[in-house]
Amino acid sequence: MADMDGQAAAAKGLDIRKYFYIVAKRLWLLLLCFMTSIVIMLVMMARQIPEYQATAKIQLTRSVGLPANLQQRDVETILGDYAQTQRSVILSREVIQRAKDKLGLAPQEFGKKFSGLAVQPIWETAILLISVNGLEPAFCANYANAIADAYVEYKSEERSGSSQNTVVNLSQQANGLAEKIAGMEGDLLSFVRENSVVGIRERGNVAANLLAQLSKQSAEYRTQRMLLEAQQPLLAQASDEVVLATLDYGLPSSVSAGSPAAAKEGEMPEEGVESLIDHGVVAPPQWDVLKRETAILEAQLVSYRKKYKDEHPLIQETMQKLQRNEDAVKVEIQFALKQYYSQLEALSIKEKAARRVESEWEEQALEIDRKQKEYDGLQRNLTRLQGLYDLIFNRLQEVDISAGIQMESVRILERAITPGGPLKPRNLQSLFLAALIGLALGIGLIFTLEFMDDSIRYPEEVPRSLGIACLGLVPTAHWKQENDTSYWIGSVDLSSGFAESYRNIRSALLLSPSGRPFKVLAITSAVPKEGKTTTSANLATSFAQTGHRVLLVDVDLHRGGLHRVFGLQAGRGLTEILTGHSTFEQVVQHTSVEGLDLVGTGAFPDNPAELVLRREMKEFLSEVSQKYDLVVLDSPPVLAVSESTVIASQADATLLVVWSGRTSRKLAHVAIRQLLSRGTNLLGCVLNNLDLTRMGSYGASSYYHYYGYDYRYEEEPSSALSGGAETQAG
Repeated sequence: MADMDGQAAAAKGLDIRKYFYIVAKRLWLLLLCFMTSIVIMLVMMARQIPEYQATAKIQLTRSVGLPANLQQRDVETILGDYAQTQRSVILSREVIQRAKDKLGLAPQEFGKKFSGLAVQPIWETAILLISVNGLEPAFCANYANAIADAYVEYKSEERSGSSQNTVVNLSQQANGLAEKIAGMEGDLLSFVRENSVVGIRERGNVAANLLAQLSKQSAEYRTQRMLLEAQQPLLAQASDEVVLATLDYGLPSSVSAGSPAAAKEGEMPEEGVESLIDHGVVAPPQWDVLKRETAILEAQLVSYRKKYKDEHPLIQETMQKLQRNEDAVKVEIQFALKQYYSQLEALSIKEKAARRVESEWEEQALEIDRKQKEYDGLQRNLTRLQGLYDLIFNRLQEVDISAGIQMESVRILERAITPGGPLKPRNLQSLFLAALIGLALGIGLIFTLEFMDDSIRYPEEVPRSLGIACLGLVPTAHWKQENDTSYWIGSVDLSSGFAESYRNIRSALLLSPSGRPFKVLAITSAVPKEGKTTTSANLATSFAQTGHRVLLVDVDLHRGGLHRVFGLQAGRGLTEILTGHSTFEQVVQHTSVEGLDLVGTGAFPDNPAELVLRREMKEFLSEVSQKYDLVVLDSPPVLAVSESTVIASQADATLLVVWSGRTSRKLAHVAIRQLLSRGTNLLGCVLNNLDLTRMGSYGASSYYHYYGYDYRYEEEPSSALSGGAETQAG
């Protein structure tokens, strides 16, 4: 059930056992931080002198019995600001010095007992807390009460002095204003006498009315004149009949008489000669008869000419009558023009006269307006000073009333009492806080180191980080290493999880998804001490146990020690074959496992890189691959020596061994790139020395126990967790 819960948690993205393992793996660091924090706190507590604190409470109150005009409106806001102000007053030099004087202590003695002073208002109240910290309980209480008493005395003196100062200031201001008002009244009276401003407002109204009438009359004369002047160019182009009609009836009869209605609303006709005719001018009596007779004569003349010639007496008589009528019309025109120019000149004279009178009245009206404004200004200044005087006088009366009423008061709500115990150190709280700090610091350091770890730790990280398949994992061997055969599956229980892990790797190699058969398998690692030798020996043994004929070749010509795993002698080996001093039959050794042979390194040469590049190396691999079902090459680390990639490129397939929790991702990446750049057939990776307790999401450790594949020695249960995992490397 616990495993199911762990898997469910992992499926949801929270692997509790994984994080528990991270902490458990570096539990020593957590304990170190915890104990260090506790020790530091104990040392601080031992060196700390006990400190006491006493607190007195002062309440700030405001009067509620004053009239509305004597009270402040926004009481809450004023109380908030007021409380902060009083806090500063309490901490002022004057109040503190009064409190010290009440104690009667010498400065040296006071300094030895005093530690600190704090004055803070209680949130959203008008209560101040006076807290005194010191080395003696009685001193703290006495000093807090002395500060409270000194503050109350200071506020009492402040209120009495403030009322007296206010009365004096207001009286001085009132006297000064009274003098200014008296002077202002004298100036106003003198101005009235000198400028005769009595009834000035009515005089101003009369002048304004007359000025408006004169302006209107002047505008009427100007309009009439402009209308006559506008007709003058039009008369030169008009016929005699139109001229007569215009001069007699172009303006109403009232215009010639000088009536103001002559140009009502200031209208000015803008029509031409044709529009004057279209208006239907009514002919005056003095030339209407001439007009009618001329029309009759012209009609008769037309009729006579149809019957007679021009020399006929009727025609001649008719033409003479027409000439007389024409001369009479010209006389009428001359008379009308004379009347027109006379009327135009009369209108100009009237207009100039009206404008002159208007100008004189305008100057008089401006003078009256100036005097009126100056008089109004003096009156306003006098009214303003009188209002200010009334305000100050009323305020002076309010101060007299409120002098006997306490606007604000302070009182000691609670006096300080002698504290029963020290404020600090608080042993239990300090130790608890130190423990929390130590645990937090330890866990923080553990997870910081864990997330800074660049190693490959879990199987799922192999394809994601390295881009190759994880063909299997080898659990950590929790037993001591007594000799080189301690981690060889031939000397351990075949039903253990340790041996079963190599069988799983064997199955993964036989059922490789690539489908490419191989007979020569090179096993290497990125750096030394990652378990490639142990992996080579155990995989070769595992294949031999299935009936395969397997040859295990130690190709690490620098420090190979594969022969020690099987308890064989170094003797001659691969070096002698490549140098031509021995043949394969002379150096091959049979192990205790049926079907498994070994070719050791032989003597360590000075030039191993050149040896593996010789033709003899390829011939050796070709020869043994025909004699054996599988050839396993224990190659040196890729990043340690240069011949490792050469050996891997000559093999049919290569297997990379990675030490879980130690091999860096960057180093593994570099090794993989080097192998692939040489054309190596890299099958995948084996994750070695994996502590199954960290794989909470897999539950692998429980599964191994469930099927009986315990990876501990049954005969040595007490040797678990004894450090043998570190020597699992090859």
